[in-house]
Amino acid sequence: MGYVVCGACSARIPPNSWNREFPLPCPMCSRDVAVTVFPVALTPLKGALAERVVSGEEAGCYNHALNRAIAACDECGRFLCALCDIDAAAGHLCPACFERKEAPALHERVNYDSIALALVTLPMALCWLPVITTPAALFFAFKFWNTPSLVFPRGKWRLWLTLAIALLQFIAAGAFALFLAKGTGSLPRE
Repeated sequence: MGYVVCGACSARIPPNSWNREFPLPCPMCSRDVAVTVFPVALTPLKGALAERVVSGEEAGCYNHALNRAIAACDECGRFLCALCDIDAAAGHLCPACFERKEAPALHERVNYDSIALALVTLPMALCWLPVITTPAALFFAFKFWNTPSLVFPRGKWRLWLTLAIALLQFIAAGAFALFLAKGTGSLPRE
């Protein structure tokens, strides 16, 4: 079982001081310490120990020939020992298949904030295109506002910038329409 230390002096906090309703003083520095330990932390660790192949009738691990195979990879069929077996949602996988199967999911997430920002800024080179892309950018900004980004967290500055530019584009479009209406005389005169 692990141990918990005081944040001020790094002294070990005894297990009888864990999960109390109120903070208790640290045995070393006497500062109040509140320790919450979840039940799973109190269970002993069950390490995966690989068993050795005893007879020639047993299958050995693909990566560790002397270790007894306990499962076969559901993707490639390789025999796996307790060290190599990854019990994933997709079944038993070897480390190589797990990497191929699971790693792309981290890179497949879409950066909607970048799409929204591109939709609102790139079309400004063509004067008619923001009529289509500005509402699309606002759609992406509002619909995917709380969507998690890639593995590394990203700020919301792209979405805020998208909203500011879209608002400026709406104001500019309104001013341009007003200018055109005045120029053609289609506005009612007072």
